[in-house]
Parts: sequence; structure tokens; C-alpha cells
Amino acid sequence: MSVNGSAAYKSILYSLVSTVLYYFMDLYYEEDLQDDEKLTHPYTIAALVAAFIFLLSSKVTFSYNRVRWRTESYVRSSLMYLILILPLLSVHLIKYWEACTALHSMQSKWLDAGSTLAAYHLQSSAYESVRPPCFGEHSDISDLLLERERSDETTPEEKIERIKTSGESTPRLSFGKFLSKEFKNKCKRVRQSDLRSINHPSSSKKGHHRNSSRTFWSPSGTLPVEGVPTSGSDRELLPSLFLQESAHLVSLLSAVALSTLRNEIEGVEAPLSEFVPGNAWPTFNSNDDPKLKHYGYRQSWLIRNLRYIFDISRTPKERAAYNMARPFHVIGGVSEREAYLLQQARGALAKVALVNMWFNEFVIREHLHGSTGNVGPPIISRVQQYQSDGFLWYNSARKLSYIPFPFPHSQITTLFVLLIMFLIPVLMISFASFWLGLLVNFFTVTLFAGLNEVSKELEYPYRCMPNDLPLNIFQAHLNEALLTTFAGYHPDSYWEVIPDT
Repeated sequence: MSVNGSAAYKSILYSLVSTVLYYFMDLYYEEDLQDDEKLTHPYTIAALVAAFIFLLSSKVTFSYNRVRWRTESYVRSSLMYLILILPLLSVHLIKYWEACTALHSMQSKWLDAGSTLAAYHLQSSAYESVRPPCFGEHSDISDLLLERERSDETTPEEKIERIKTSGESTPRLSFGKFLSKEFKNKCKRVRQSDLRSINHPSSSKKGHHRNSSRTFWSPSGTLPVEGVPTSGSDRELLPSLFLQESAHLVSLLSAVALSTLRNEIEGVEAPLSEFVPGNAWPTFNSNDDPKLKHYGYRQSWLIRNLRYIFDISRTPKERAAYNMARPFHVIGGVSEREAYLLQQARGALAKVALVNMWFNEFVIREHLHGSTGNVGPPIISRVQQYQSDGFLWYNSARKLSYIPFPFPHSQITTLFVLLIMFLIPVLMISFASFWLGLLVNFFTVTLFAGLNEVSKELEYPYRCMPNDLPLNIFQAHLNEALLTTFAGYHPDSYWEVIPDT
């Protein structure tokens, strides 16, 4: 069972202290306490336990989506206190799922914007020679049944064999050829390193150069010399500059948004790097990333677990090392000018708003110059509506990341956890059996302290390592999805009308 990230090990510290206290109380004060019926009566401590349960449930309720409960029925008997604990275990996850919903909705809307814009672009006059025929041009044909035929049907035996060997190797998607290493130096941004930070580097005072080339094309509007395809096969593999730029801007927008959710400290670097299609997915558990050791973040097993158990926060240097080891990848990379302007934008919201403005300006400019064909402006505005919806979901996720639980409530909850640690043994010495009282004391304190630790772990779902959401996987999935916009028309859209002879 993993120690790092487990609330159980944290709560055991409280239980051990409470159990030791129970042992000495039973050993030295057994006779005196048993004579005092008021102190040993279970209702004395049960009232305090009931108050703490409602305090803890209130924290969980307002912290995790403000779920409303009817609490009148829970005060009728001490037995109902245990029944109240069970819903708490599920309510702890509500904020966590709300954070997941915000991420999925944000990226879903931005992917809608990218894919819809690509579909509009395919209606431009640049694709007139390769555009498939339209059914609207042949409305007189109404007596045919469309069928899909396959010439290489798979037998059941071949299917079984394919299932057995499916995990051995995964073929690379054809979309990845557009941005593969062979075309690494074609139609790309000028950069001097693999990583670009959207925040000012903490270890360097030097600014970025301003003489880098423009994204995907030169300021004159023509392809750079090194970006011109040298052969016909290369030219066929390269998508249009419009599709490359739209995919890049959506990918950059998502990467900047996710980096601001993960990194709330302005001075800590938040690096971005170039996305390489077909690479292995990022690790789901951030502790398993081998790059952490390379950047100096990974510590020994003992030190890492002790720091977690005693709730020692990461230093800004450790946060920077973690961000460097797990950068967010952007289709096409990040140019020096983009990095410079993102660094000049102050605050997380300003950085995301800047990229959002770049995308909206790109859509309007290209539409005015015919990149979307004859698609009407009201239909084009749907792209910006998707973009706006995604920005709304980003702010919803930002709310969960930046607004902490109210300090007064957290303080009183922590105080009651410490108080329960000393008062539960007083209640448990009323048991006739020493060992039964010891076990009940241990697990009761573990339960209360554990619920509080779980709420602390899930309070910041985007950056509370190692229980944080796998933001790098979200970004990788979005990038692979954006590459599908390079696929063009449906492969079965091409047909022809053969006149009767």
C-alpha cells in the first residue's frame, strides 16, 4: 500500500497518540475514573462527538459542492452518528468530480472549436479540386442504397490472434506523419531549446529575444525557405498552414490553462514543450515519472514519505523541478515571441486571455480573407461560442484551484481533531475489556482524522501531489484529437455518377 498520498497513514499518527494516552489512563487512573460516573458515562463524550461530526460534515458539505442534507434525523440517537459517517465518505469526492467535469468540459469545448473550424476551412476554394461530390448536386438520384464494402474481412480465428498480439505493439497514427521527426524542420517555430516557460525564469534575469520568426510563416506571409517541401510526397503529408495554426492555438490555449491550474505561484516556471505525436502517454501517477529524478525532484523513499506524513509542503524550487519534469506539450512547439508575450502577461487569467484573443483574432482574420469559403458569419460565430464556453469552464476550474476553504472553519475542524484525540480515550475506558477499548479508540480516532485528511488532500485537485489529476494526460489526449483535424474529408465521400448506357 502506497504511503505517499495515503490519508490513512497521516491519520494513524493521531490514533497512535490517542492509543498511548488511553493506555496510561487505563493503567494509572482506572479506579478513579470508574468511580466518576459522570465522566465515564458515554453520553458525556457522545455529545461532543456529535458536535464534531456535524462540524466535519459542514466542512465537507460546503467544501465539496455545498451538498444539502437534512440533519434533523441524525440527532435522535447516538447510533445515527455512525450512519452519518458513511455519506461523508462519498461527499468527499464531489469537489474532485467537479474538477474533473470542469476539465473535460473545457477541453471538449475547445476541441469543438478546433474541429469545427477545420471543417469550415475544408469548404474554402483552395480545396475545390479535391472536394468530394455532394448529394445536393444530384438530388435526382433517390433509388440507390449506400453500402460499405470490405475486401479483407477478418475471420474469427484472425480476430482471436489479433487480440492476443494487440498489446505487443501499437501502430502509430497516420496523422502523426504530418508532424513527425522527418518534417521537424519544416513549417515550424524557431526555438533554441525544447522548453518554454510562460512565467519568467526564476534562475535567470535575461529576457527573451524579440527577433524570432512568426508562427509557422514569416512576417511577409510566405513560407520560410527551410519550410518548403522538397518532394511531392512531403507536400502531400503536410496539412495546410491554416490547419496547423488552428491546431497549435487550441493546443497552446489548453496547455497554458492547465499550467496555470497546476502552478499558482507566479515566480515558479511553468514550462511548455513541443508535442511529438505517437509518444507514450504520460504516467497517470506523477510519482512514477522517471523524469522527476533527472530534474532533481525525486527524493529517497523514506524522506518523501516522512515529508508527506508530517505535511511538509513543497518548496518553490521543488515545484519548479516538478514542472520541468512534467511539461505540457504543444502542437508545433512554442516560439520565443509567444513565450515572451506570455511572460509579460501578469497573472494566470491574463495569460489564458491572451491566447484566447490570439485564437479569436485568427478566426476573424482568416474568415475575412476566404479561409472558410462561403460559410456564413453567423455559422462562423459558433466557433467563437465554443471558445467562450471553454473559457467559462476554465474559470470554473480556476475557482476550484485558487479559492481555498475558509480558514476559520479549517482551523476549528483541526482543533476538534486534536481534541477528539484526547477525549475519545476518556470514553473508551468505560469498556470492561482493555483490548476492546484500545481497538475501538484506535479506529475511531483514525476515522475522524482520516476524513479530515481526505478533505485536505482533495481540496486542491489540480496540484495536490500525488493525488492531483493527471493534467498531462488530458493535454496529450487533446493533442492527439487535434491531429485528427488534419485527416480531411471522409474517406468514403468520393463517388461518381455513371450515366446509363
